[in-house]
Amino acid sequence: MKERNIYKNIVVCILIGWILFFLYGQWQSYWKEQKVYELSIQSDSDLTQETAEEFKKISGILRFEPADTVRLTIKLGEYSMETELLGVDLQEFSGEWKEVAETFSLGNTPVLFFGTDSFQGFSDRQGYPPSKGQMERWKKDYQKLDLKIQDETGRERNGKICGILKEPSDQIFMDKTQMAEIFADYVHTRGGHMEIYGYRNAKGAEELLEQAGFMIDSEME
Repeated sequence: MKERNIYKNIVVCILIGWILFFLYGQWQSYWKEQKVYELSIQSDSDLTQETAEEFKKISGILRFEPADTVRLTIKLGEYSMETELLGVDLQEFSGEWKEVAETFSLGNTPVLFFGTDSFQGFSDRQGYPPSKGQMERWKKDYQKLDLKIQDETGRERNGKICGILKEPSDQIFMDKTQMAEIFADYVHTRGGHMEIYGYRNAKGAEELLEQAGFMIDSEME
């Protein structure tokens, strides 16, 4: 009789374990469907109004914020790099700052904000990147740097750096209003930021957008 009770207890414990495991899975699934997921999308061509209207049909979509970009060459002393600046609303920007100037003016001089790793994109005329020591000096003295910015036509302007970002660390940003004023003829809208409610909706949107040729960056589990 005792052996039978032991076996019975083992079976009951296993059954309870499976039930708890099932309930935990259901609980996880439930909360995943209550979350808002963020997707960054990028295209090789400019987004049209028709494309933006199609985004509104995505199941669970809460918001789509277009991202303005401009292709430029940035020169820093003997170093230069071709890069794409991303226009953002500085009032709503969610990046993680390492340092930022206490005051700066968004006038006729382009004001840029560098990610900590974006300095790695520079190279000299022989194609060699700056040393780690050089990049650290740039980050430390970023407000004093003599920056030259060249647009698609070859026109060169003076620019300045007014902040260093921890995250995103590999991009360079500019206030989108100032970008539209200074580089009006060269601004492109080829991507943006999307917020979608519910895990299944977000996965469905991710698959749909990838099929349509968009590059997707998300932090979905």
